Amino acid sequence: MRLISVACTGSGRETFGGTDADRLRGILIFTGGCLGFAGTVSTYFPFSVLGVVSFGLVAAFGGLIYVKRPEARLLTAATLWFAPLGGVACIILVGFTPPGAPSPDLWRVQGSVGLFGMCLALAGALGWHRGIQS
Repeated sequence: MRLISVACTGSGRETFGGTDADRLRGILIFTGGCLGFAGTVSTYFPFSVLGVVSFGLVAAFGGLIYVKRPEARLLTAATLWFAPLGGVACIILVGFTPPGAPSPDLWRVQGSVGLFGMCLALAGALGWHRGIQS
């Protein structure tokens, strides 16, 4: 039994509740990029740069996929690279809180938000590649 009703249009494209599947994947990637960006924006220098640049690109890729640019396949492949790269910064935030940090729990929450964003972006990108193959 499917939890999401899938209706096929005349062109053979999937729709989910009136939203084209490609646009839904773009929304997932964009949302994941924004959450990852929010999770790494206020951290120490090397990890902040790594996370902000990676998740900023992922959010831009999601926006371009949403508007159905011709290079969308290339952008999803790039998302599969940049989202885990930004996730490395989040893992460091969760696992290694800097000594003397005023609120170590805040660092863990930020890292967790970034990891959740990475998972959303990867779900959108992997859904895109799976949709292409089937």
